[in-house]
Amino acid sequence: LEKTKEEAELEANSLFRQKVEESYRRMVNPACQEVDASPSKEEVLKTVLKLIKKHCAL
Repeated sequence: LEKTKEEAELEANSLFRQKVEESYRRMVNPACQEVDASPSKEEVLKTVLKLIKKHCAL
């Protein structure tokens, strides 16, 4: 898969990446939930679905 311009910038510029990550951490109403995407796609999907169910009380 090709990287987007934004993905390449986040990879190349660590200060920019830190600022973006901090911006997401500070978000409220609704808050962002950080998810580790390093495991397999299946594990990441399971984690995200659990978070959605928990947040939406499903």
